[in-house]
Amino acid sequence: MSKENALRGTMLTVTRRYAAGIDVGEDAVRLAIVSRRLRANAAVCVEHLEAVALPSGAVIGGDFADRAAIVAALREAFGSLPESGAWRALRCAMGLPAAATLTTQIPLARLMEDHEQLAASIGGDPRGMLEPAVLAQAERATGIERGALAVDWSVQAREDGEAQVAIAATARRHVEARVETAAEAGIALSAIDGEPAAALRAMRHAGSVELDADARYLVCWLESTGLHGWLVGARGVENEIRYPAPEHRSIADALHDLAGAAAPLDCIYVGGQIELMAHACLPLPMLGKSFGCPALPFEAAPYCNGATGILAANKHSPRFATAFGLALREVMQ
Repeated sequence: MSKENALRGTMLTVTRRYAAGIDVGEDAVRLAIVSRRLRANAAVCVEHLEAVALPSGAVIGGDFADRAAIVAALREAFGSLPESGAWRALRCAMGLPAAATLTTQIPLARLMEDHEQLAASIGGDPRGMLEPAVLAQAERATGIERGALAVDWSVQAREDGEAQVAIAATARRHVEARVETAAEAGIALSAIDGEPAAALRAMRHAGSVELDADARYLVCWLESTGLHGWLVGARGVENEIRYPAPEHRSIADALHDLAGAAAPLDCIYVGGQIELMAHACLPLPMLGKSFGCPALPFEAAPYCNGATGILAANKHSPRFATAFGLALREVMQ
């Protein structure tokens, strides 16, 4: 590389942040490279999208059954990137499937009912006081000893003044497998995030760009184990559901319960394995008609901004929602 190109690459990393989202699914490794200028309200740009097929059985229910195949796919996906410093100085995030992760919310007061004297001190930093209670709750919920768990949690305020503690827990082996497999491919991970959360982030970004600030819309993400759905409004995520679930007779029933009757919807975004909607006799046109609003597949195309070399199939594939959302997490921090 010439001195001129090296200097240009160095300046790009200073003025623009680049990140990679890595979605290791059962069928393929999907890679999204996203960039954003380091200034307020800067637009997010998709620089590169890549999909490399995996052999059947390489990933089973979140377990990396064939690490050699995954390492080879990761090397192939990253091997297509330019050699410039701007592209190589990437923050990389990898997804963790919902099947391998337990997420729950519990009122702070209930979590701390045995520690009332500590709950009174919530105005300060509660992490040192809450962590043992959070770990105990994660251990009870997963049935896994806390020493074998990886746990993330946060305290979230609610409008009614009652704080909630959001907890995400997974077997530590799932995290270690991803870190070690990425390292074998020459990739240093900066974060591991849940796939549903990443897909939600991607489609909320689409909503923030394409809809009014007070829009009310549904976000649907489909995987082999079912549907994750969220109702998004002016205050953020207002409700969520999973399907299949005993309380819902069908996907349509679950989504109507999610939307409620308070106000009409402005849009529905659908990502992931959207063909499963058709298998459930609710293809996107019928879904939109049922709610009286557009039902749109997630696409990265609107954010590619003239980037060359990206296959049209990848630009328009709703399966890139997770990879895009993972990279988005890193460029927005």
